[in-house]
Amino acid sequence: MSSTSHSRLNGPRFIKLCVANWLLYLYVFSMPALLDAGFMQSGAGHAPTGWAVCAFALGMVLPGPLGAWLMEQRSRKGVFLRSMLLLGLLPTWGYANLPLPLWGIVLHGLQGVAFGIAQTALGTTLVNDLLPSSQRSQGDARYAWAGRLGIPMGLVCGLLLANISPLPAAFWWALLPCALSFLLVAQTSIPVKAPVRVPLFTLDRFFWPGSWRLSLTLFAAPWLLGRLVGTEGYGLLPCCAIAAGTLTAFILQRLLCSTLSHTLSVSLCYILLLPALICTTSESEVQLLAGSFLIGFGVSEVSSRHLSCWVKQAEHCQRGTAQNTYILSWRISFALGFAASAIQSVALGLPDIILCLLSLLLAIPLKASTT
Repeated sequence: MSSTSHSRLNGPRFIKLCVANWLLYLYVFSMPALLDAGFMQSGAGHAPTGWAVCAFALGMVLPGPLGAWLMEQRSRKGVFLRSMLLLGLLPTWGYANLPLPLWGIVLHGLQGVAFGIAQTALGTTLVNDLLPSSQRSQGDARYAWAGRLGIPMGLVCGLLLANISPLPAAFWWALLPCALSFLLVAQTSIPVKAPVRVPLFTLDRFFWPGSWRLSLTLFAAPWLLGRLVGTEGYGLLPCCAIAAGTLTAFILQRLLCSTLSHTLSVSLCYILLLPALICTTSESEVQLLAGSFLIGFGVSEVSSRHLSCWVKQAEHCQRGTAQNTYILSWRISFALGFAASAIQSVALGLPDIILCLLSLLLAIPLKASTT
């Protein structure tokens, strides 16, 4: 395939895929707040929300060994679009019409399956198909930041919809970003690649075995975010503070990426997360907002630096596999943290500080450079 068929980082096709990813994450992360409101209305309490978030993470893992095979059986864009229909329409109808909490947990697990397939198709396949080889590392970083910015904004949107709209209608309104993501990708021209014969079950585009140490050093960051937003009664203003911290991390990284090494950046952020944890346990609203801002900043910076390492340390042919492993590791850590708060009602404190310190101590020299 000639290079003329490729897009560029500032080209409209690549930008559309980044916006589609932002909308996709915005939709997915609006669901916990809406499900929590539904569980509360049904009298089931807060714990089922933790089970639903864990079911989503498990669902993401289930189609993984089939991912590479699926990408070669049909149009990769077609696989994404079909998975988006499964992600959005059926679960939304179920949330609005079926009794909670059991159906809510099952349907959110189904959304996890669809999201796992959608990310394999969009993030690890279509984005890399669209860009020339020399720009794929930069493209992966920018694409991931689009999704990362959608996480706290999704939390905010979910809380807003749960508070201003009747719940069945809120689930349908939440579907809007999912539909827009579908439309953006549907009308984007993607270079067609010849199919490659792959086995039915394979680790390709699913799991990179060489990344276990990166998974350990990443673990505490999404865990802390899950612990924070999984706390019962965690409100709108703190979620806005997380969003502000995430946006600040994005801006500063674009300005300072050439002056800070990965190891230094990750270490400083984990050190920063320690006082942030203390602030979030305070009864002062100002300290809670400050702690939420710092956690949004620190978690986003650590996540970004780790993704760059995943992509750069993998061999060229394993780039998509490494990126998918990063996504799975991040989401599983987030789900476990969320469950610790929602199901076990464990207060933020010493165990979380210990996890931060362990991730800090295990941090290895990260030799990739963020772009």
